[in-house]
Amino acid sequence: MTNAPPTTTNKWVIAVLVSVGVFIALLDTTIVDIVLPKMMAAMETDIYGVQWVVITYFLGAAIAMTAIGWVADVVGHRNVYIFGIIMFVAMSALAGFATTLEMMLFARFFQGVAEGIMMPVGLLILYETFPPEERGLAMGVYGISASFAPALGPTLGGLLTEYLNWRWVFFINIPVGLVDVALIWWLMKNILPEEKAPRFDFPGFILASIALSALIVLLGKGQEHGWLHSDYILTLVVVFVVSGIATLAWMTFSANPLFPRRIMGHRPFRLSIWAMMLFSITAYGFFFLLPIYLQQVHGYTTFQSGIILLPGALFAGIATLLSGILSDRINPKAVAIVSLFGAAVASWIFHTNIDTPRGVLFLDYIFWGFFIGGAFAPITLLALSTLDERDIANGSTLVNVSRLVAGSIGTSYATAVLSVKKDTFYEALSNNLTWNSAGLSDLLGRFQQYTGNDAAVFDPDTWNRLIVQAKQIILLRAASYAFEAVYEYLALFPLAAVIIVAMVRMKNHKGVKAPLH
Repeated sequence: MTNAPPTTTNKWVIAVLVSVGVFIALLDTTIVDIVLPKMMAAMETDIYGVQWVVITYFLGAAIAMTAIGWVADVVGHRNVYIFGIIMFVAMSALAGFATTLEMMLFARFFQGVAEGIMMPVGLLILYETFPPEERGLAMGVYGISASFAPALGPTLGGLLTEYLNWRWVFFINIPVGLVDVALIWWLMKNILPEEKAPRFDFPGFILASIALSALIVLLGKGQEHGWLHSDYILTLVVVFVVSGIATLAWMTFSANPLFPRRIMGHRPFRLSIWAMMLFSITAYGFFFLLPIYLQQVHGYTTFQSGIILLPGALFAGIATLLSGILSDRINPKAVAIVSLFGAAVASWIFHTNIDTPRGVLFLDYIFWGFFIGGAFAPITLLALSTLDERDIANGSTLVNVSRLVAGSIGTSYATAVLSVKKDTFYEALSNNLTWNSAGLSDLLGRFQQYTGNDAAVFDPDTWNRLIVQAKQIILLRAASYAFEAVYEYLALFPLAAVIIVAMVRMKNHKGVKAPLH
């Protein structure tokens, strides 16, 4: 094995091939959200049943990520990455042909396992392929997929649903994945570490998998079951706490823990992981809320919503690459702080008024997407660049586990706050409604114009229609206020991440030399 950096051609070919696999894996974290209503009808289930389609994907990814660092060192990074893509393609085909909810959940779980393989190993391959002075660029290349794919999901999902069929959100992965596998097998070498991998920590793997699974399910189902008012959720909380404590205890005292103690004891890495989690909570909270907001409050179709979100997704990808390049030229800490602060401001000022023009929504999402995209590469580089070469695989795994857990937290948090705020604002608006209220006066004016006389307003049929429309106006207004409140709350997380990143101390952010793949 050589430690010389690869040629320009080699490293860029590898970057493209790895990014394609990462892209299709992350695309599936949001593209499926668009087709859940159609899936409900096809699978003959309700919203709570189809929610498992999302949860099982995260479960599979979480379980796979806890072990993949060790597996990659034993099998080789290229080989395990190829295996991940093949599994993802096969399960995409199965999901596309699924006729029952059980069949769909099986396919989605192993799709998640495939993502859990591809994400950390893809990051690892890119980090090792580029020379130390270009590792920021490598993180930017990886981050294009990491930020652009989830943002593009609603747009592509709407397009496929509009012109083909909802099952094509799965089928589209097949030709792309197969071509990627063939090219990776042909053009990339499989490199094994010089040091033999230690014995696998099976007890640590089981404990960590149980803890992560319990956390993801309770976050996904907490709102449905009323959180701590439910015995089901309380049981999951107990399982998570007990298994989480057991995992920490095992990793503290085990002679050969799943994740070496020196990694989490490394202060820059530990702080960067916390920053990644806080940033990801906001990112995934927005990814989840924005399509709902556009469709429920503004009445846009799935495809229209996707088109509105497309420019922001493009700018997120551009910003990710630019921030990666900047991180090679200046301290990535500065790039991360500016991007995180910008993301906090963009989240805080995001417009959610019912009457907000489409052009303003375009600009809001472009501004938000640019700063969100700009934060990923420098934070990832902060996390990995000061680790020893032997710890990069486990570090890559922990970066992706933190993103996964934070994504679940962000989605759950946004859902819970939105539900509470909708009820609160609806009650407040209803209690403050008077005959002089602007909205009601406008509505009465419309009815008077429609009926031709004031007396008709008090006709029973007309009055009932008036009440229905008044309730609808109040609901929409309450929803717009609720979305605004959630966005303001989500703005606090990247602001907290700014403080954490400011605490990171780095002697050298250029990284260490690593092998060519």
